[in-house]
Amino acid sequence: MKVLEISPLEGKKLRVIIVEKEYSEPFWIAEPLYDKSKNSFPSAFKPSIAFCEFVKRIINEVKPDFATEEIGNRTLNEFAENNILYKVFKENNVQLFPVDIDERARESLASLIDEKKRLRDEVIKALEEISSEKKEEYNFEEEFLTAYLQQLQQEIEETEREIKFSVRERWIAMGILENARKIDKREITCIHISSPEHVNGVKRILESVDVEVDVIKPEKKVVFTEKAPSSDLRELLRSMQIQIKPVIKKSTEELPYILFLLDTDEKASPFDICMAYDAGFNIVVPYENVSVKDAKKIVQDAIFSRDPKGIKRTCFFIGGKDMEKAEEVFKVVQESMFPPFKTSIIIDPAGAYTTAAAMVAKVEDGLARLNLGRLNDKRCVIFGTGAVGRTAAILLSRLGCEVTIVSPNPQRADGEEYVTGLSNLLRAKYGADVKGVFAPTKERKIEVIEKADVIFCAAGAGIQVINKDMLNATKIIKVIADVNAVPPLGVEGIKLDDDMREIVPGVFAIGALSIGRLKYKLQQEILREARNSEKPMVFEYNHAFLLAKNILKGDMFSKKLAVTLRYPSKKT
Repeated sequence: MKVLEISPLEGKKLRVIIVEKEYSEPFWIAEPLYDKSKNSFPSAFKPSIAFCEFVKRIINEVKPDFATEEIGNRTLNEFAENNILYKVFKENNVQLFPVDIDERARESLASLIDEKKRLRDEVIKALEEISSEKKEEYNFEEEFLTAYLQQLQQEIEETEREIKFSVRERWIAMGILENARKIDKREITCIHISSPEHVNGVKRILESVDVEVDVIKPEKKVVFTEKAPSSDLRELLRSMQIQIKPVIKKSTEELPYILFLLDTDEKASPFDICMAYDAGFNIVVPYENVSVKDAKKIVQDAIFSRDPKGIKRTCFFIGGKDMEKAEEVFKVVQESMFPPFKTSIIIDPAGAYTTAAAMVAKVEDGLARLNLGRLNDKRCVIFGTGAVGRTAAILLSRLGCEVTIVSPNPQRADGEEYVTGLSNLLRAKYGADVKGVFAPTKERKIEVIEKADVIFCAAGAGIQVINKDMLNATKIIKVIADVNAVPPLGVEGIKLDDDMREIVPGVFAIGALSIGRLKYKLQQEILREARNSEKPMVFEYNHAFLLAKNILKGDMFSKKLAVTLRYPSKKT
């Protein structure tokens, strides 16, 4: 069996003229249940006389070195003996080669769905037997067999679709390249006769290995030279002319979606780079150690190099562990843009904004699910004063919560002074009414916990802030969320997958993976929105929080719509 391998031609320049034919060549791996082509006129699946004349003109004009066509479901003999196009090319001294999936590869691929076909046929047989009995009462067996048949048929069709397009088009392209390799010329021209459904796929694959591709789509039109009575078919035919005009599709390269990652850290985050590519950006350009001084030049050099359409496909992402530095760069990026040179900006310092938004949204959702009241009525305590903790404090304050942010770090010599300064900063810069507390000891932590309804753990990775003794000492029903995924976790007894699990009586936990899954979806959605937005937008923690809530609503809606039916057990 041949190996499917697409590689560029060495020392040769290949030009392929793809001519779109009037129909798609019948092809299948698993024979369709309802094959329309079998009940159609055979002439619908052969080139018209007008198309053949059109191909002759192309041959005379471009003088190809060889030609190719999909073989589809035809045998090699049928391709050569019953193929009008084969004769047209032969008469013009051009060899027409069949290109398609190798026969052995096709058999191998067919084996992937043979078992499903066998099961499908058994189910059809069983349904036919049930139908022949003509029972009027509701038949559970028929319903469940029908559902299984639909699933099997869908799986067969999905597998065949993947083979028919993704796999088959690569085999077709490889066949064109293989035939080009056999020709001892530097510059080679090929005419490829293609089914309409495969034109774009084959073109894309060939262009990926530096083949020059032109596409010609014949436009067929029937005109009448004189008026003839519609009832007289012979007179109608005598006055009829078939015109074919070529529509040459020029290769229009789409402008790429470019994201510029401006990271204030020494090394740009590979996490954000991977997320951006997964969200559909074609190019991600990371800048490291970005300062306020650098930002304006980077932004304006980028936006001035693109036309209005290109600017819409440009986005800036501000990252870095230092929240204050990132926000300073963010401000400069905003100020560096002006109409029409404005585009979307995302700010998410080391993922803090999306993590905090996901954490707060998960807690709000968890409270609602367990009927534990509204988040904005709760007293909230945040352990951890980094970017995640600060962002959570700002969001909670804006919801109307009573918020306390706690530094539990026993190594901090100026603890009291530090939390007072942080409280003042959050109030002055963000308008967030947040109390600062220094709690380096177990006793101080218990004092804080006892007064809280909801606890957020956003301390450093691998640092346990709360143990079970502290939790057992509480007398108020609490929800506790922990973003630490590195052992030891921030809360003793919590599990990464917890989603409102009761870890001690009256304490319901949300683990880091439950928050992390939402954070991942959230960042992906923000990147997609920024990529697809027609207007310049700013994506920061407020937008992230609203979007996180909407994602959770969508997930809950899907769960509510889910239906599970079980086959009834036999009565005894």
